[in-house]
Amino acid sequence: MHGQPTTQGRPTYAWRMPSGWWLQNGHYIGYMIRELTAVFAALWVVVFLVLLPMLKTNPKGWLAIIDSPAWLVFSVICLLFVLYHAWTAFTATSVLMRFRFGKMVIAPYLLNGFMFLQFFGATLVLGLILLYIILG
Repeated sequence: MHGQPTTQGRPTYAWRMPSGWWLQNGHYIGYMIRELTAVFAALWVVVFLVLLPMLKTNPKGWLAIIDSPAWLVFSVICLLFVLYHAWTAFTATSVLMRFRFGKMVIAPYLLNGFMFLQFFGATLVLGLILLYIILG
């Protein structure tokens, strides 16, 4: 292979895809948005965990941050991204996996419904725990 750069005896190939390749297909756009949603989920968790020790050392300062409009807007934006992430994950599960009980296959809509119910339940429980902590 003359003229080809090599790495450990194997030829290397130049990347030929344009940077906006994913903008050509609606499914790819949805996938890229879904990947972005994980960044917002992680960012909210990291910021919250960084603020959490302040609850013990400076409770009034912590409450001032948590009660601020900026925190509320940030949390709502992150919640919307997490809900989209959950929606796409749950709906993809029923397409990608088949669950059986003996010879009976669980219908995809039942599987999705059960996962959404669990997500709602976990969100409700965590929200109540946070309200209990905040309202004391």
